[in-house]
Amino acid sequence: MLHRERDYAITDATVYARGTLLPNTTIVVEHGLITYVGNDDAAPVQGLKQFDAKGSLVGPGLVDMHLHGSGGFGAIKGTIQENLEGLALFLAEKGITSFQLALVSDLDLLAEIGEAMESSTFLSSHLLGVYLEGPFIAAEKKGGILPSGISSYDREYLKAILDIKVGGKSLVTTMTIAPELQGSGELIDILEEHKIVVAYGHSNCALEDLQPRAKNHLTHLFNAMSPIDHKRPGLAAMPFVRSFSQATYELVCDGVHVHPALIDLTISSLGTERLCLISDAMVLAGLGECEGIYLGRKIYSNGIACYYSDNDILIGSAITIHESAKRLHHEGLLGWRSFFQVTVENPLRVLSRTDRGCVEPGYKADLVMLSEEMDIQEVFKAV
Repeated sequence: MLHRERDYAITDATVYARGTLLPNTTIVVEHGLITYVGNDDAAPVQGLKQFDAKGSLVGPGLVDMHLHGSGGFGAIKGTIQENLEGLALFLAEKGITSFQLALVSDLDLLAEIGEAMESSTFLSSHLLGVYLEGPFIAAEKKGGILPSGISSYDREYLKAILDIKVGGKSLVTTMTIAPELQGSGELIDILEEHKIVVAYGHSNCALEDLQPRAKNHLTHLFNAMSPIDHKRPGLAAMPFVRSFSQATYELVCDGVHVHPALIDLTISSLGTERLCLISDAMVLAGLGECEGIYLGRKIYSNGIACYYSDNDILIGSAITIHESAKRLHHEGLLGWRSFFQVTVENPLRVLSRTDRGCVEPGYKADLVMLSEEMDIQEVFKAV
């Protein structure tokens, strides 16, 4: 159940806070912010609506930093605000209280999203920004992106993207680029100057052609990028080599985008300190087997992943990060601490967001209550 109260207390919770578990703990929320986390007996709960956790695990709301839609909702022109508010509600009911919306480049669509966020505080409390995949990517690694969404580096087009702002800041918060393209050095400098996360992906570059930067991030590791070849290691090798030992990376763990054995190998080898679990979910996610439209083309979902109907090209997932994280937990690849690392802490660190993602006083009260099996019991969203 989703709760949107501003003032309340959660009692008898086992609270996850900064890598530790705090049993018999009360969380007090006032005006949508956490004001107290501590012993049940000393908690200032008088006059507040109370929720008894009965010992259940309570942690920060989940964050999907890369999804295109879910629940039948997505970035649909003409009904942007209605659709994105519907998407925010659908995700919140699944424990995902913040998300970054992934798009291919479309200036008109970006402008509509910016207007929707400016006019809806509800939407802006959920939507962290836009994750733009392209247009400055390699055509041979386009994946599900149509040729119309790909171009060589263009300074004026980049300026047009950056000129779309919300609250004085760029609407685009992350951009996927192919670092081998001509002009990528200037592109990276401009994006970093505007505090936009530079994500390498949809690229055919060789690892030896890359220079480590202060902050290195990969769009959906292994998918739509040069592979780990023993003669010509590509972009997918980046997180595994010492010169990029701080590189963060996204991983789609629906069992289709990346083979389960390779998911096991990656997490077993690298741990979870740099992993951002993403869904790369499409508008059909969460609806079971069904059909729909994406970028003007027919698509279908088999309940796990989504494909173009005419050529069966994989374009995205059909399950949420909660579902994939729970599966990894049951398989022994994620413990309770790493569960929150990959679904909350790491994505927010990549995005430099410090207003949420921790159960401590001063943080937004975006919270999830989980069973021993890591099923969502209750969700609390700051308003």
